[in-house]
Formats: sequence, structure tokens, C-alpha cells
Amino acid sequence: MQPVIALRGLLIMAAVGTGCGDPPAHVTLVPVLVGDTGCGQPAGANALAVTAYSPAGEVTRAVPLDQAVDLADLPDDTIQLGVEVVIGGGVIGAAGKTSPLAFGELADGVVIPIRMAPPGGFCPAGPLGEPRLQPLMARAGDGALVVGGLGESGPTSTAEFYDPGTGTFAPVVVPDALVDAVNGMAGSVLATLPDGRVVLTGGSRGLLAVFDPATRVFGSTFALAPQRAFHGAIATDGSHVLVAGGCHGVDSGGCDGTPLRSTFVYDLQGEDPVSGPNLTSDALLEGAQLFDVGNGFVLAGGFGTPGEAQRFQLGDRDAIKLTGLATQVTSLDGGALLTAFDRDAAPASGPVTILTPEAAVVGAKEGPGLAGARLVALEDGSVLAVGGDPAEVDGVARVARYNPTRDRWEQTLPTTTSRAPGSPTPLDQPGALVAPAAIRLADGTVLVLGGEAAPSVRAWVYRPSLVGATTGSITVLPASDTSPGVLTAPDPRTVTRGTGWVLTAPDDTLVARALVGGPRLARGSITTTVTVDTGGVALIAQQVAPDRALVAHLVAGEPARLEQLGTGTVCTGSIVTLATPPTATVATLVVGGGVRVTVDNEVVLACDHAATTAGAWGVAASGAGARITVATVTVAR
Repeated sequence: MQPVIALRGLLIMAAVGTGCGDPPAHVTLVPVLVGDTGCGQPAGANALAVTAYSPAGEVTRAVPLDQAVDLADLPDDTIQLGVEVVIGGGVIGAAGKTSPLAFGELADGVVIPIRMAPPGGFCPAGPLGEPRLQPLMARAGDGALVVGGLGESGPTSTAEFYDPGTGTFAPVVVPDALVDAVNGMAGSVLATLPDGRVVLTGGSRGLLAVFDPATRVFGSTFALAPQRAFHGAIATDGSHVLVAGGCHGVDSGGCDGTPLRSTFVYDLQGEDPVSGPNLTSDALLEGAQLFDVGNGFVLAGGFGTPGEAQRFQLGDRDAIKLTGLATQVTSLDGGALLTAFDRDAAPASGPVTILTPEAAVVGAKEGPGLAGARLVALEDGSVLAVGGDPAEVDGVARVARYNPTRDRWEQTLPTTTSRAPGSPTPLDQPGALVAPAAIRLADGTVLVLGGEAAPSVRAWVYRPSLVGATTGSITVLPASDTSPGVLTAPDPRTVTRGTGWVLTAPDDTLVARALVGGPRLARGSITTTVTVDTGGVALIAQQVAPDRALVAHLVAGEPARLEQLGTGTVCTGSIVTLATPPTATVATLVVGGGVRVTVDNEVVLACDHAATTAGAWGVAASGAGARITVATVTVAR
């Protein structure tokens, strides 16, 4: 395969040969541009950096403008492409990433769109086909399904699909059974399936329907029993959806006053639903979200009883009530949930808490002054807070980012595209946004709409870091304010932050662990520079849930041990020797055709063990009372 990338401004053309003697198949990578704002096309661009993300790692090339460059080593198993526009001084003026793709299988003439925007900034999308205020939105395939909200004449039952390939919205036909001229889509809930389809449940009619982004069509509807609205909903696999809480129906755009405290799992083929655990007898969870925390589910947020949540596993008889949470909720790495902000009408600052995988609610720092903000978990492991009360942000769509490494919020104004001097076209940026709809798309961008004072057709795309699941290598420096990677402790009570991260284990359950944000690998390596003060250190691979991971335990005076959580010991190695008194040790776990563990370049364990599901990688204190100081962590493919 002999790829050639030729650039004309921001137009990228790749010619990919299909084999020796075969004519090349031409593939074109083009920027998605909306309007004439010039957003994502910075002045003074002098080079492009093109990155191919593959299972074997990253291949990055600095490509001069207006030249054809032969990239013969671009992997044919590339699963994502990234582009960064370099301006003066090596600054990245715009960046973008494709949705996941099978590069080696692309047909002749395929055009691959890529949305470029200033890192940490907005570019316009849209416009919507009709004005909306606070609509429902869910990721659908590479794009997004938008339904309902308030229109100019009241609640609407219409829907649209956002196509990231064009940056535009197209109308979606809504089945007659879902149309309610009085309530619109109020009370409906959207849940995305693993294959990208979206399940709509509830509403004033209490129905279920599945939207297919490939055809952009809703399938047939069937009734929920019992009828349900303003509930939580989440896919449990490719053909089932779990619903919980909410109320029986819709009245004047809100709950009808009859709370529901049941949970059900619905089969999308129409088989009889299966009853799940009961919520507590006093539960009032309306407008809440359901989260899969790896070893169960949490129903939290919404406009029910302030600060309350329910936690359960599907095999339980009853849920457990949790208290002390804030209103807005999103996921953190490792099964924890970050909650922040009071109700939208409350004062601008509010509490920030973390719900650990063990169901403990832990206080954190006070949140930023952004009443009406919404939380979105980003690919790199951090959290974006977008929007906020106009009185607090002076009419500008200020954003804040929660950095789990330092346990703090970083509040900034969005980055804007630098324009040529004297350019008459202003950049189209969002003003103040209150309670917007915001979701992360397949390319890592965040789509934002519906947060203005009145129904509007305007929408925006926010570009976070390019670090994500396909990233080839990332390093975290826990003590650094400018660390390129993010480290998350699912239980912040086990961490003391300072010149390094000190992890202290209260017991032998590996609760004192820290996961690296971004890469999700089946094969790869993790290397940490760590000082083991007491006990041992554990290296974690392939974590998909708190109780599902591959772990290498390294405890001084004991054999190195490889454990598959939930199954038991896989193999053991030689006795581990650590320096006395404690000094920095470099420990590495490599998972490929087999498993190899080294301590200061000495192999202490090697055995056959097949790579399994791709997951998160990290480090932990191993053993009750163990205490380790983590200086660096690197994850690589």
C-alpha cells in the first residue's frame, strides 16, 4: 500500500494503492466548513500534522502545505485519522479527527469529512431545521438525533438528524403514534445502543421506538407497560434497554404526579419485559439519568428529590438510596460519577461530589460559577462544563474543564480561530448558554444547542483534546499542571496530591487505583515510576469494570502474580525485590502474544495469556495498608 497525501490549503487528498500493480484508490479527506466565518481555518497556517491511529500505534507526519507527500508507511489498519493545523511558533491553530473508520477497506473515490475547530473552542454547526429550546439529544451512529423541545409555538414532536460529515441537520419523519400536539416529546427519553441506533421510550403516549441512523428512520412503536415518562433509560446490550423511575405520564409538560419506583428491561424484538429491582419506597427520581458504573447502575440527577440517587444491580430485589449528590451528573473513568451544580434556578456556584464505585459519596472542591451548565465526559478522561447563567459569564459561552489529575476546575473563555488582519467576517461564536443540550460525538467533538433564551436554530461544535480511545501513547505526570495525560482515581479518598500521587489502600480490594484517560487497549503496555513505601504496587490492564481487569501484583518478598479479576490467579513469577529504603522503581506490564512484567528492567513474570477486551490501564496500591507514590505513568500500544 502506497498512500500519498496531497494538500491544498485545508484539502487533504490521499491516494491509497490496493496492491502491487493495482491502480490506486483515491480517498479524499476534506474539512467540514459551515458558512463563511472561517472558523477552523486559521490565518498563518504553515504546515499540517497528519496522524494515523492504528492498533499498533500512531504514525504522525508533518506535511508542508500545497505539496504531495508520500506516506508509504501509513498503516492499512488505521482506525482513525487526525489533523492539526500548525501556525506560527508551532501553535496548533485548528484540529480535528475523523469518526472511527476502516481505512484499508475504503473504496475508490471515498470522501472522508473531518471537522476542524480551534482546540478548546467552538465552531458553528447547523442551522437546525426549526427553532428549538432545550431539546432531547443522543448520539446516533457518527451523528446525533435531536427530538422535541420547545418550538416557537410550544412543545414540538418533530425530530432532526445531525450529520457530522456535512455539519448540517436534516428532518426525520416521526411516527404518528409519537406525535402529541399538546405535549410534544416531553417526558420522552433517548438511549443509544452499542451499534449506534437510538431507543426512544416514554413520553405522553408511553411508547418505545428505535431510530436507525443508517436509514434515518424510526421503526414501529410498541407500548411500555407500565406507561412511563421522565425516567432513566440505558442500553444493557445491543437488543435490550433498561428503564427506571420517572412518573406515569405527562401533565402540562411535566410529571403527572404519579411517581414510578419500578425498573424494567425491555427486549427490542417485542418479547415480554423483565421486571428489575424496586427503587426505595420514597424515591422521587424524575428527569434523572441512568449510568452503567461497571458493577451496577445508578439513577441520578433530574428534578426529583434534590441530591438523591438510587443504586442497584439487575439481580437485586431492591435499590439502595444515596444522598449528598449535586444535580448534573456524568461518568468518570473507573466507574465513578462526577456530580456538580445546584438546580438551574439556584445560585451560580454549587457543590461538587464524586460517587465512587463502592457507592460512597465524596466531597470535592466547589464548582465553578456556572448555573445552568451541562456536563459532558470527554475522551481524554476530563469533564467539560458548558454553558451557564448570563449574569455570571458576561454574555460569553464560558466553559470549564474538570481535571481529575489535580482535582480542580479550569475555567476559561473558548479559543477562537485567529483571523487575517482586517478580515470583515466576524467569527460566529455562541453567546451565553443556559441549560443547553450537549453530547460527545464519535469524533470526540461536543455538539451543543438549545441553550438560548428563546427557541433558536443555532448550534455549535466544541473541539476538546484529540486524545481518545485510539491514541497510541500518553504520559501522565500527576504533579504537573501541564500534564499531557489525565489520571483519575475512582475513589478520591485514596489519593493525596502533592509532588506525586500518593495512593493508600484501605483494604486489599484494589480500591486505591488510578486509571489513565484516553487509550482503550487490549494489547499494549503500561510503565510507571513509583516508590513503594509499604505493601506493593499493581499494574492494571484491560479494565472494563471495577471487577473486570487484568492485574499484575508486585509486592516485595512475594512472587509476582498475574490476576484476572473475577477469575483468579493466571500465573506467578519470581520473588519481587524492591529497594530498601524505598526509592523510585520502574515497573512495566506488557500484554501482547503473552504477558511480561519487569521491575527495573528485570523480568519477574512471563506467561502465556491471550489479550481480551480492550479497556482502561492504570496503577494501584496492592494490599491492605499499601502506600505508593506515583511519579509518572505511560500507556502505549
